[in-house]
Amino acid sequence: MTPQVIAGNTQSNLKVAWFFAVLWNLVSAPMFVVIPREIERNPMVVIGGLFPLIGVGLLVWAVMTTLRWQRFGPSRFEMSPATLGGRLSGTIHTRLAVGEFRSIRMHLTLTCLERITRGAGKNRRTTETILWREEYTVPDGQVGFGAFGATIPVRFALPADARETTVVGRSNGILWVLSAEANIPGVDFKEDFDVPVGRGESTGAPGSAGFNAFAPAREAISTVDLAQSGIHVNTTAHGTEYYFEAARNRSFAAGTSVFLLLWTGFLWLQYSLEAPWIFIAVTGFFELLILLIVGELWFGSTTVSISSEAVRRRVGMFGTGATRVIPAQSVKKLDLHISMQSAGRAGTPYYEIRATLDTGKHKHLGSGIRNKRHAEWLADRMKKEIGLAA
Repeated sequence: MTPQVIAGNTQSNLKVAWFFAVLWNLVSAPMFVVIPREIERNPMVVIGGLFPLIGVGLLVWAVMTTLRWQRFGPSRFEMSPATLGGRLSGTIHTRLAVGEFRSIRMHLTLTCLERITRGAGKNRRTTETILWREEYTVPDGQVGFGAFGATIPVRFALPADARETTVVGRSNGILWVLSAEANIPGVDFKEDFDVPVGRGESTGAPGSAGFNAFAPAREAISTVDLAQSGIHVNTTAHGTEYYFEAARNRSFAAGTSVFLLLWTGFLWLQYSLEAPWIFIAVTGFFELLILLIVGELWFGSTTVSISSEAVRRRVGMFGTGATRVIPAQSVKKLDLHISMQSAGRAGTPYYEIRATLDTGKHKHLGSGIRNKRHAEWLADRMKKEIGLAA
């Protein structure tokens, strides 16, 4: 069967990067004239200095993308047909000088996204929400080097209950993205490919010998690993206790805090300029919501105790919060869901362990878990303690 060849996205990203960098800087350049002239009369105009700073960031992005393109050139992914419940397999070909490396640590990520575009014209906004993700690092010696560059083997098991590709061009729908990254001297290697995944007869059993050889073993997870990520597992009189401490995801909390500060500045600017009260009220409402989210990220903790009889769950801030008791037999299903993510297709998904009760309601038994292996390990252990099939 002739493999399907998928071109990398760096070339198209290069055009987009320079378009937005140039456009943004042209639009924001007048702020360098306006701010010094108006700052004495209205100090709040200093907030406008954020726009030129964003322009600098866009220029850096464009330059780095250009350097990456010059070094690695066009990459391609030669793949076999991929179907849900089967596998995604193939080889990435990229330009790396022969003899430049003896070995390289290549990290591969496969992500299923839902793209939604809202609005039109200047109000057009596109979001890509992560629905599923798997990743692994290719073992030493597996990346090959030849006369025409490097070859990177790709093998992923695909979930049978996921959704097939529906995106055509820039349309809304489901798309699958394969990303490859490696930290190397000079410009790092980074490339992604939009890969088609269909629904139909699978091309191979995910559990077949050697197929999933690159996937990290769940048995490698220990309570020490979990403790280092802020999740503590202990034995108590009520069964096994899982304590999810506060401020476990500091980078995400810090980023959200910065957004809160910017939003607060925007609210203050509206007040200073005596904007209509309805705009101030709406902005203030979202200010409170963001403040609650930031408070939860920095100070919220969850304690879950599980035995074969009951699940005890306490969610609160600063150690407060009432304990809710759920009979173990009321829990009919326990699985993973992505509860939040950092922005974009390259963002980080954070998982929650969601219990579905016999009433149809959902209760999370731990959320904000950055490491998928940790989330899977915790979910499997909780299932066994509750009495559900793993």
